Amino acid sequence: MNGFNEPVSAGINGQNVAALYLRLSKEDIDKINEGDDSESIKNQRLLLVEEAAKRGFVVGGIYSDEDYSGTDSSRPEFNRLIEDAKLKKFSAIICKSQSRFTRDMEVSEKYINRIFPLLGIRFIGVVDHVDTDIKENKKARQINALINEWYVEDLSENIRSVFKSKMRQGQYLGAFAAYGYKKDEKDRHKLVVDYEAASVVRKIFKYCIEGYGVSNICRQLREEKILTPSAYKESKGLNFKNQNSKKCGSERFLWSQSTIKRILSNEVYIGTLIQGREKKLSYKSKKTVVAPKEEWVVIENNHEPIIPTEDFYKAREILSLRRKFSKVSDKEHKAYPLAGKVKCQSCGRTMARSGQKGKNGNYLRCGAVGGQLSEKCADHSVKYQALEDEILRALQNNVDDVLNDEEDFEYIMLRAMEEKDFSAAELRNCLKNLYGRKDKLNSALKNCFMDKYSGDIDDVMFLELKNELKGKMQSVLNEIAAYENELKVHTESKNKEKYRDFIKKCCAFAELTNEIAYNFINFVEVGDKDENGVREVVVHWNF
Repeated sequence: MNGFNEPVSAGINGQNVAALYLRLSKEDIDKINEGDDSESIKNQRLLLVEEAAKRGFVVGGIYSDEDYSGTDSSRPEFNRLIEDAKLKKFSAIICKSQSRFTRDMEVSEKYINRIFPLLGIRFIGVVDHVDTDIKENKKARQINALINEWYVEDLSENIRSVFKSKMRQGQYLGAFAAYGYKKDEKDRHKLVVDYEAASVVRKIFKYCIEGYGVSNICRQLREEKILTPSAYKESKGLNFKNQNSKKCGSERFLWSQSTIKRILSNEVYIGTLIQGREKKLSYKSKKTVVAPKEEWVVIENNHEPIIPTEDFYKAREILSLRRKFSKVSDKEHKAYPLAGKVKCQSCGRTMARSGQKGKNGNYLRCGAVGGQLSEKCADHSVKYQALEDEILRALQNNVDDVLNDEEDFEYIMLRAMEEKDFSAAELRNCLKNLYGRKDKLNSALKNCFMDKYSGDIDDVMFLELKNELKGKMQSVLNEIAAYENELKVHTESKNKEKYRDFIKKCCAFAELTNEIAYNFINFVEVGDKDENGVREVVVHWNF
């Protein structure tokens, strides 16, 4: 890239001094050494220098933007050219063509047809014969601007179409692989497991399932001197920059809660590739917005998973509970097994643990104590350890009874598959969305007939709209049939024996763990004391 040379003393107030503007929009494949000008840029330079000499101009400066689109308003040399034009450092701008200067119709009209003439600056396009000194040339310039914009719009649509096609083929298009993966050396669009980082991902999910909160997972990883994803990528020589990360000292181990949450909710770790979550507002803007979920490209079983599907959804549900942690009474900073699951029977609020561990243990108290509901809930407290022991005994008794009764066991297994099978839940969610689309298409068809009846549309338009809507309706009906069949096959093929084995395994536990509480307890209600001073406790099981 060449800077602006000091204007030579040719003419008065920069008369007969020309600025040359060069631009290349795609990556320069002709560069011999990094930093060299491309052959294309060199050719543009030669062409423009010869044109300036032929027209009697002295070259006062050369402005060169490489790897920039013609619609990009942030081009550094382009903006410097505009600033120097306002300072009248030259009397003419010469480009290879009008499209080299800009492919944005508004920018073209603003500068070439309005501002440059006011500044007394002549604009010349060599190959397309653009010249603002020729009045009859204006309409041709405006037509060129329109064609240039159409070209960019069509090119943008084509690129998006190609990207979508690649996404549907399961090709990974991200600049960097998700933490825990790396790009295959033989195929950069394929993800393979990075075993060093994958072990950390597994550790994060393990901590979450064991009951550690997000902030405490961060603390644990920092104490174990595990590099953050940004620092890890940099340590592997990847040209990855994160402005929010520190690059030295202990900050390289400072994990953020947002990073942990992102890992725990990223389906890439179960082999599912989701792309197209964001899209540009328009081909002229770099700003992106979140795309509607139905536009995302989701490819299941696309690559080797790091986390078992069951563990992934278990961690995600635990994360969504937003459970409370007791740092004072628990040195491990883990959520106690019943955290977030014990409710006050009177007001429905979550009961939180309070008090130090000691002779009498700590208690769960209603969150409304001391508030407007204090008269109802002031007495709603229960000793935590006693409650936990009671629930564990009740659970073990229930499990023993169920395992000895095949009919009850069969019923519970079906309930467990229904409630805990997240794959089936995803299929049902897709079906729900499809039925919503079906209803909207039905409404559109009705409106189409009403518009024809009222004379708002003619017969030709009516037939076109009707056929288009019916085509979309048939497509939705086909998808519904496919999803319903997949759900049926999926449900019938579940292996119930693994649930039996897990239940048997739970019976051997001598204490209530986070995993047991998650799988078997929905929530617990603590009510009033009876006449004998025994407090009512109602356990709502997941079976």
